Amino acid sequence: MLATTARSGLSPRKFYGWNNVSLFFFIQFAASGFVYFAYSVVFPVMVETMDWNRGTASLAQSIALMMLGLAYPLTGFLLSRYGVRRTVTIGLLVMLSGLLLLVSVVTEIWQWIMIWGGVMGLSFALTGPICSQTAMISWFNIKRSTTIGIVMTGGALGGALAQPILATMMDQFDSWRAAWLIAAAMVIIALIAAQFVINRPQDIGQFPDNVDPGLAARDPLARGLRPKTHRTDHDWTMTQIIRTPTLYLVMLITLGYLGTFFFLLNHGILHLTDNGLSSLEAASILGLAILGSGLARIPAGWLGDQFELRWAVFGFIFLMAFGMAGFWLGHGILLLSAMGMLFGAGYGGLLVLGPVVTGNYYGERAFPIINSVLAPVMLPFAAAAPAGAGYIFEATGSYDIAFAIAIGLLVAGMIAAFLMKPPLTPG
Repeated sequence: MLATTARSGLSPRKFYGWNNVSLFFFIQFAASGFVYFAYSVVFPVMVETMDWNRGTASLAQSIALMMLGLAYPLTGFLLSRYGVRRTVTIGLLVMLSGLLLLVSVVTEIWQWIMIWGGVMGLSFALTGPICSQTAMISWFNIKRSTTIGIVMTGGALGGALAQPILATMMDQFDSWRAAWLIAAAMVIIALIAAQFVINRPQDIGQFPDNVDPGLAARDPLARGLRPKTHRTDHDWTMTQIIRTPTLYLVMLITLGYLGTFFFLLNHGILHLTDNGLSSLEAASILGLAILGSGLARIPAGWLGDQFELRWAVFGFIFLMAFGMAGFWLGHGILLLSAMGMLFGAGYGGLLVLGPVVTGNYYGERAFPIINSVLAPVMLPFAAAAPAGAGYIFEATGSYDIAFAIAIGLLVAGMIAAFLMKPPLTPG
């Protein structure tokens, strides 16, 4: 048995990559699900309880998203210098500090804006998808897209559970602070889990996918262990990358699906309650949207390992656009729930396939560099969505213009996906 394993290029030692998948699944479940996604259910309660202006209060989320983009170079530096484990640990400590400040300090809107926008925005950069995606790209090549899909499902599952749980706890204790206390407890557990992460397979003498490339190259039986979709074998530099049209198509797609999601996450519950739904019904519908996002992530990852990426990306953007239109114009809990799940499924698929495109087209080394350089450029534009939609509502009394702009961005993304192809290797 051992001889057969060695002949096929598989290491006889237990592969630690799947341990990392489980650890990052839970870290995303806690930090993304019960903190980042929790915003959508806690924010409306804070606005109503504190009698805040929607547009001004939404500045906190816009600033947080801009901070997320501006801090990505710091995240990239920490990943390169100290590895994924230390970077995530630092981020979770910052996140825990921010949550405790929200519970103990916030009584005025400026305090909310500073803490959520500054402290929490920094923590999102240091714990965000770039960390888990960097780890998966390091540990997996053949099943890269699938494992990213599994890990990213953790955040969606956590968010889907957090919506009704936190809404119920806030009702029971009659305080939005209870929600942030629960989130802080989840972050403490995630901190413990992060200490078991191993940065790269080389750190413990293993190989991506547990396949020794030297042995596998000499074994014809190992052909099934090779990727089915495009993987660059070129060591791309940033100078070369910015000269490829593919990069700008990816940026347009990313701007569209992130900006649209930020808008709905921030104002979805308010839009639904404005149209007559109860806060619990609205929270449940948005929870289903997040659940739809989670359910789509593993299938999206599988598709990304099997078929050309641009067609899968096109399909998931279409789901987002269709779901967004239904969420805007639809009535009735069943229809809105279905549209929310379609929208969420589209977003979940793109959240997985977006980084896979970057990793497959430009390589493992270039992945964190691209994110570190481009995030400060793209995210401020996407981050304008929450505050912009809030001010549109204050000026017009509805979110109609905001929904129309969001759908227009998604249509532009569909065109970009249709044109997107792997970049030509420089001669």
